[in-house]
Amino acid sequence: MFKWNQKMYMDDVVSKDPEKYKKIIEKKKITKNCYCITMPANEMNSLDIYSARELWFKYRKLQGIEILGLASNKTKAIEIVQKIVSDVYKEKQDVNAKTLHEFFS
Repeated sequence: MFKWNQKMYMDDVVSKDPEKYKKIIEKKKITKNCYCITMPANEMNSLDIYSARELWFKYRKLQGIEILGLASNKTKAIEIVQKIVSDVYKEKQDVNAKTLHEFFS
């Protein structure tokens, strides 16, 4: 199951209809243009970017993935990660798994 963070970041395309993109992920609809930014899978990463299709695997759902951002393409997903890192750094003066959890909780 996925957890949708309340502070979720979105690009301009997704922000027009975020529910559409949430349904794509939850109902496993085929699309090539949906990327998720999530909490890191391990402490070596700061954030992870997944194509929506990668989240369909059962083991991903069992991990209880928290989605922090949605983007309509990979380039915009990278831009969102840059924005998140910038915002976290401005507030916490550091960016790592711990500060990300604090920022998004």
